[in-house]
Amino acid sequence: MASGGQPRVGNHAVDPLTPIRGMVGGGLAAFAARPLAADAPPGLAAVCRTHHPPRIRAVERLVAEDDIPHLMRPLAQDVVAWEGAEQRLIVYPLPPGPPLLPAGERRAPLREGDLIQNVVRPIGAALLALADLGLPHRGIRPDNLFRPAAGGPVMLGEAWALPAAFAQPAVVEPPSSALCLPIGRGEGTIADDLYALGVTLVALATGAWPMAGLADDAATCAKLERGSLVAVLGDQRLPGGLVTLVRGLLAEDPDHRPTPAELAGWPGSARTRSISARPIRKASRPLPIGPSQPRDSHSLAAALGTHWAEGVAAARSGAVAVWIERALGDSQLASRLREATEDEAGAVDPLVLDTMLCRTIALIDPRAPMFWRGAALMPDALGPVLAETVLGHGQHAFALGDLEDLIDSLAIGRWGAACGDRRVDPVALDRMARQYRLIRRSSALGSGTERLLYQLNPALPCLSPLLGGRMATTLPALLRAVEAVAPTLPAGTLPLDRHIAAFIAVQVDGRLDGELAAIDEAGSVAEAAVATIRVFALLQRMHAGEPMPALGRVLGDLAGPAARSWHETARRERAVAELSRVAASGDLAALHALLADPVLRQRDQAGFAAAAMASAEAARAIAAVAGARARRAAEAARIGGSIAQGAGLVVLALTLLAVAGS
Repeated sequence: MASGGQPRVGNHAVDPLTPIRGMVGGGLAAFAARPLAADAPPGLAAVCRTHHPPRIRAVERLVAEDDIPHLMRPLAQDVVAWEGAEQRLIVYPLPPGPPLLPAGERRAPLREGDLIQNVVRPIGAALLALADLGLPHRGIRPDNLFRPAAGGPVMLGEAWALPAAFAQPAVVEPPSSALCLPIGRGEGTIADDLYALGVTLVALATGAWPMAGLADDAATCAKLERGSLVAVLGDQRLPGGLVTLVRGLLAEDPDHRPTPAELAGWPGSARTRSISARPIRKASRPLPIGPSQPRDSHSLAAALGTHWAEGVAAARSGAVAVWIERALGDSQLASRLREATEDEAGAVDPLVLDTMLCRTIALIDPRAPMFWRGAALMPDALGPVLAETVLGHGQHAFALGDLEDLIDSLAIGRWGAACGDRRVDPVALDRMARQYRLIRRSSALGSGTERLLYQLNPALPCLSPLLGGRMATTLPALLRAVEAVAPTLPAGTLPLDRHIAAFIAVQVDGRLDGELAAIDEAGSVAEAAVATIRVFALLQRMHAGEPMPALGRVLGDLAGPAARSWHETARRERAVAELSRVAASGDLAALHALLADPVLRQRDQAGFAAAAMASAEAARAIAAVAGARARRAAEAARIGGSIAQGAGLVVLALTLLAVAGS
């Protein structure tokens, strides 16, 4: 923490009393970041949102890189105390000036030479560097370009503190991305950045945002129906040299767009390529899908996905295939649709019908996103979508049950197999879909939806309610948080739940799955506490953690019956006597050894078994002796009775003889 209550992030102190507006998109708050080192530039810090996780892997990669010209590169990131809680902050260099064209404003148009020299070439150089790192930008738009008031090359603004393309208006995104939920657009590619640059150039060359009077869905619909170039330009006219570039950047086929290297040297490095797009095939009559009246395949796919119930009915009845064959004249596509739906159209299970429509849309428009129950996303955006859904902050988020059905139905893999587009790997998507389903369906502690949540969102803190709002994003931070809250937990509460277990499982890459399962399988609270001690002891050892006396006391109390379960009297008495002291030491490995050292437990069990066997043998011997004694007594009684009977007979005989003689 820097002085004056200003948290330190890297070489900057962030001032919570000095907000900076207009420099960060997506509704994120930003604050001045004062340099603490001589070589650190003035900066700003973006305050991230938990339910919209930042692109943390990209941030970490860029922080480790040297400066990239013309890019507002992340300088540092950290989780710090912020406004009474903990938040992740990302520090950037301060832009050199105001944004070129804020949304909703009009400015003087930029001349073609200025656009090529100070916008196209700098952005091309920045995208070329990002392409070498395998990182698309996904934030190019007119209000995210900055330059000094006196002019000069632009700086490309922030794009990492939110999920990819989340802050992008639909107008600057390719139709496939614009159709998605803002949270569900996925990482995308540099080709998406090139498209956004094309729209941005139109805005800067005309002094106004294109399609400014249209809502996002109307703008996207216009692009689908008329093509991007025609829809974005409208009645505007561009200079001849610029229109050639914009036409290439807005090409529907990403392969027809110029490369970042060409932009960096434009126009001298531009290669000649065919960028003429085939006209969109229009039907003479529409196919009504809910309120939509699509006349082409792209608009039809969007209508089917947006109006889900009507789409299921149309695909199930065969109306879609008939219309494509008769109205569009595409008998091959109609045949593929019939083959894909003939086995599922008669199903009564809604999940089967939903999967059928998902595949149908992919067949109709291979470049469309994956639609599911009225909304669209890219498969690699499942993590952010799941985070927004679980945390319940999205205005248009999926219901959790819908997402779980998407995963369980293997829709991602089936969508990839159906779309047949070279931008996706159907084998990889099928493998991914099956892995996700396996994890989600598992009821074991450390698995389920919670594990997917953390596996797909590496920036997400542990969301366990046991942590009391503490933001633990690493295992050491989790250990500190658990230690801090342990004394406040209600009596009898195990300091580990499904969220903590899932977070641990992901952080250690599944190496403690067996230990976590043992907690779930325990037959008593004491057994569960001992198994929990083992998990935390292993984590404490992995990270050379500090002692955890508060956690030790809580777990020691819960595990008390385990101390009294030793069979050997001396060991039991020692465990009971030392339990409080060892627990209070915070050495969880020692606590586990006291309660459940596996070698000593085995010896104790073996000794108890041997004693039990000896006792049983002794009991059998005693029983045998007692049985023999009883048998001897019975034999003696029998023999004595026989002798007595014989003697009686003798006496009787002698008496009879005496009587006879007299």
